[in-house]
Amino acid sequence: MYVFIQRALTASGALEGDLFHTLLVLIAFGGGGLYYARASMSDDQQPMQLIGRTVVAGAVFLLLIGVIQLSISTKYTSTSGLIAPGSFSVLVTTIIIATVGGISAVVVFVSLSRLVFIKRRKNTRRNYLFFVATAACFILIEYLSSPNGFGMKSLDTLAVVAYGFTFVGILVNAFHFSWILVLTRREKLLNLLLSLFGFLFFIILSIYVNDGETLHDGLRAYHPMLYAFVTLSFHFGTVYMGIGFASTLLHLPTAKEFDRKKMEISTLQNLSRLITQVFDFDELMATTTHLALEVSEADGAWLELMPTNGKAKRSEHSQERITIVRNSLKNISEIDVSRLRTSEGHALQQLALDAARPVLVQDFTSDRRLDAATRALKGIGTLAMVPLSSHGEIIGLLCVTKKEAYAFDKDAVLVLTAFADMVSVAIENSTLIRESIVKERMEQELFVAQQMQRSLLPQVLPSSPRFEIAARSIPAYEVGGDYYDVLPLDDTHLGFVVGDVSGKGVSAALYMAQVKGIFQSLGGNSASTRDILIRMNGPLCNSMERKSFISLLYAVLDTGSGGLAFSRAGHCPLLHVRGGEAHFLQPEGMALGLDASERFAHSLCEESLQLEADDIVVMYTDGVTEARNPDDEEFQYHRLAETVTMAANKPAAEILEAILTNVHAHSTREEAEDDLTILILRWRGGV
Repeated sequence: MYVFIQRALTASGALEGDLFHTLLVLIAFGGGGLYYARASMSDDQQPMQLIGRTVVAGAVFLLLIGVIQLSISTKYTSTSGLIAPGSFSVLVTTIIIATVGGISAVVVFVSLSRLVFIKRRKNTRRNYLFFVATAACFILIEYLSSPNGFGMKSLDTLAVVAYGFTFVGILVNAFHFSWILVLTRREKLLNLLLSLFGFLFFIILSIYVNDGETLHDGLRAYHPMLYAFVTLSFHFGTVYMGIGFASTLLHLPTAKEFDRKKMEISTLQNLSRLITQVFDFDELMATTTHLALEVSEADGAWLELMPTNGKAKRSEHSQERITIVRNSLKNISEIDVSRLRTSEGHALQQLALDAARPVLVQDFTSDRRLDAATRALKGIGTLAMVPLSSHGEIIGLLCVTKKEAYAFDKDAVLVLTAFADMVSVAIENSTLIRESIVKERMEQELFVAQQMQRSLLPQVLPSSPRFEIAARSIPAYEVGGDYYDVLPLDDTHLGFVVGDVSGKGVSAALYMAQVKGIFQSLGGNSASTRDILIRMNGPLCNSMERKSFISLLYAVLDTGSGGLAFSRAGHCPLLHVRGGEAHFLQPEGMALGLDASERFAHSLCEESLQLEADDIVVMYTDGVTEARNPDDEEFQYHRLAETVTMAANKPAAEILEAILTNVHAHSTREEAEDDLTILILRWRGGV
């Protein structure tokens, strides 16, 4: 500014002053332009924001020029073509015009450049660099040829040629309007208005910058390079805004259809996120009908689902009408939906269920598939019903309505069908998640039950130099109905019990816990094994279901003499091995819980056995002898006897492992078919 003012006041034309002034102009506006370009590039600017900035920049500068022309008399002197301010006030005005004009030109140039690169193509960068290069050449030549520059008149023709190439670059870059396609109809209307005003503003500014004394002479007097840059920027704005107005006007008729397609894509994207994010079933239903209204631009919508969320199979020829449950009605009443009937008197929705494909009722007042009362309904002109299917089975319907007739075309039905497919996936995911939550809760409860059941079994078995005891119970499921216990009755007697509740799982485990409680309450009694079983039968008959029963073997060992007394209530025979020979002892007895009369007591017998050194007694459940191999052959008693006989010289724990190993090898199955329990007593005798 200092050099410009000095030259204006002293009429100095020193080359040093011009070069210094040029350097200042380049640094000021070039640096400012780069700063603005970098700052605006860091923002996520939308096309409409950039267009708005461009129009505002042109409007502000045009307003300034208008104010200056109305309020200030701007006179410039011209000596040999060299333009200079005629007075000090004109000097100040020139500085203001140059500053505001330069800033406006920077905003226009950078904003339009950003617009050129939105949705860029392969050759966009090349075309833009051509434009920038030709513009730089024109600005330089304008500086060299202008009287306010170096005054090289011989370059005037070259300046015209350079401007021609620059204008070609402006035209090539001004046709980059791919971003108009993605604007909504409202944004297109706004862009149409802004482009029209922008075109008018910049064409007026272009006229002023070429011929107007205030703008033309003021910019040339300040610096010819700034004049050239402002001129090109305003010409760029004029061409871009004019082409933008025409392009927007051409795309406006298709704007509504494009908005609909954009809404459809957005809705489908929202639903795809909904599939993985929404687990609450009610929220999913509400969101689905809301999105259905958006994707189809419908007036009303609702979902109809099978009572169990679908997957109810139905024969093609079946006349059975499926009862469906309505969910999340939007802008339509339950009463109106219930009134939708066919001419045969069936629910109208049955048409889509029977056809297993979308059904479209285009005109409610004239469609003969509807009964008279349905055709008379107000507020429904068009109805589309799209089945929701999962794995080939219909799980419900998505229904949407419009007040006008013939409101849905083929494309709308296709979009609704795609939407319905995603809704089906979302419903299935929600159902699976609910089922997995229930399953996880049940597994947790079963885990707790398993821990509790384990606590009911003996944690530490009695030991003595006279005998060895080993036992194991393996449930077929998480919990089972097998039970064993070893209970010290007094200082010289041990009670052994092995039981098997009919059935498996939780119910069997509950009965097993009941058996333990009854046994422990009676076990301390000095009564015989037969009497104990008789006393146990009464409470169990009163509490158990008729189809349930318990087989049980109860034995009492005299730890001093080795005498073993036992009774069997419908249980597996007791295995006794002595000297390499195996015997199955099977006294008479009826299972517990079957009969509360005297017949149970009459059926029971007690047997006694005097154990000798190295005798082995095996008590077990039928999960051992009835274990089946792939050929459906049971393990049977003889394999059990052979296993124990072959391992007779081993400790009780190793005999137990030998039995388990052979049973597993026989069945070759990872999971047992039945609960399995084994209790081994090895008598050492007097030691």
